[in-house]
Amino acid sequence: MKSADIQAEVSLLQKQRDTLTVQLSQLVQRFQTELPSVAEKWIWREVEDRIGGHPDTVAALGVEKLKLLKTKVRELIASLPKIAVEETSNSADWPHYGKYTDIGDGAGMSQFFHEAFRKVINHLGPVLDEFGLLQAPEGQGIAWVRLGDARYNYSINPGFDSTPVLSTYEHVYKDFRNVEEKLETKQKELARVKAKELWESA
Repeated sequence: MKSADIQAEVSLLQKQRDTLTVQLSQLVQRFQTELPSVAEKWIWREVEDRIGGHPDTVAALGVEKLKLLKTKVRELIASLPKIAVEETSNSADWPHYGKYTDIGDGAGMSQFFHEAFRKVINHLGPVLDEFGLLQAPEGQGIAWVRLGDARYNYSINPGFDSTPVLSTYEHVYKDFRNVEEKLETKQKELARVKAKELWESA
């Protein structure tokens, strides 16, 4: 096969890859809109678990401070759409831009979405800390870690499963990786054929 024929195949694969890249980017943007509702459910559940696990602290806080706690949680919930975008806006972190490809397709893809969920729920840490609810209840392992600079990390598995868009992303991502692999193979073949043609023309 001549280099011109292989170049045509490479160009076709590049167009397919570019089309899939656009689709995947749009799906990440959909994920950004779905993430707040999933995080909201987790946050309220975590707050209620903390309330139940710290009865003495809750009693000491009293009704007025508990009302303030609820207000701050609601304010956090209201800001989740903005937080979700901020925590996932760097396209260099998106799986189809290559950050995770060296740790396996499925693992790398899911890691991005799990990390995004954790980054969003971590914003609950300062609220819990303000009201003395950050420490693990007696008999439970440490879940929240204070990192400094008003940053917190939920250090155990938060139990994030999925959002509706993730199954679609996974399907398109597999197609994307398949095209990428074919493209890489064809590009190597093209380089070899061009080298041979150059040698023969010398």
